[in-house]
Amino acid sequence: MRVELHDGQHLYAVVKRRRRESDGSWWYDLQIHLPSATRTYGRLADEPAPVDFRAPATRCEPVEGQPYEQVPTERHGVTPDWRIEQPVYFGARRGPARIVHRGSCHACRDLSEPATADQARAALVRPGAVPCRLCRPDLPLNTAA
Repeated sequence: MRVELHDGQHLYAVVKRRRRESDGSWWYDLQIHLPSATRTYGRLADEPAPVDFRAPATRCEPVEGQPYEQVPTERHGVTPDWRIEQPVYFGARRGPARIVHRGSCHACRDLSEPATADQARAALVRPGAVPCRLCRPDLPLNTAA
């Protein structure tokens, strides 16, 4: 996506999600990678660091030839059928990398993305992913828990 900044400059960003807000406006969740100093084997290395930001659709222009039909789309007040949560853990104790939920599940509490049934099924068969123990999305998705 090509994004116009407030000073008239343009940059290219990866589209992570689009969302229609309660006021009817569309916004994009975008990501760019900026240079960052990272220590590797005691030496500073120039590594790309992801930076997430949101921009209104009025500042965004699709790049010709790029597919946008798979971009997760949310509409304010509309519950997705499925959600894939990426839990945040504090301390040494860890759990699954991804938890698949039904869209209306209230146990989903950390960063999550809306998903189609195919995306939810695919997530459930990946290592480190589990179905929610409360809403059991694996049952209607016909996957083994």
